[in-house]
Amino acid sequence: MWEKLKYFLRYYTIKEGRSPINGMYKVVMWLNRPRLIIGNMVQSGGGVRKIWNKAIHTLKEKNIKVNRALIIGLGCGDAAFEIRNHYRRAKITGVEIDPHVVEMARCYFNLATVKNLNISIADGAGYVAKLARGKRIAKFDLIIVDAYLGSSMPRSFRSKTFFKQLTKILTHDGVVIYNHLFYDRYKSEAEKFIKEMETAFGKVTLVRAEQNLLIFGWY
Repeated sequence: MWEKLKYFLRYYTIKEGRSPINGMYKVVMWLNRPRLIIGNMVQSGGGVRKIWNKAIHTLKEKNIKVNRALIIGLGCGDAAFEIRNHYRRAKITGVEIDPHVVEMARCYFNLATVKNLNISIADGAGYVAKLARGKRIAKFDLIIVDAYLGSSMPRSFRSKTFFKQLTKILTHDGVVIYNHLFYDRYKSEAEKFIKEMETAFGKVTLVRAEQNLLIFGWY
């Protein structure tokens, strides 16, 4: 029994490499579950899944219906798994800039088991801009923005132009959820970001999750 418990508690690396986009990355096992680590931060698995579990539960509590969802910064699919668990018929589009991350998701995180998920390898800001200027604009009930390179969210996802593009591709009762780090210096960054979002969305609400802040923009 003790030997099995020691194996379960082991922390060990099962894959590591270097991406031109994210730099060094590795997949580790902890408590018999995988985690993707980039820039010394857990990007997928572990507490990240809990963040998106809380986000989707918040939508369910408000009786929000989701038929189509867009995830900018798919990672290894934590948000996609939670959407599938609670909105089984929803069609999901996941956008991820780093093909190495998608490879890890498919090899170690069982991403292929998420039904109705279409994955695009692309820059999320460019992807949204293209959708927003289309002749027949695709509309989403839920848009998740979790686009980090290491511990930084590129400015392109924080601009008024990007906010305007998001509102163009949202349904009338749609919601955007940003995942923002919320500790140390990131607290002041989040407070500034919230004020910027309030200029673009009719209503903004906040939910704490782990060391992060979920920022909901309601259209």
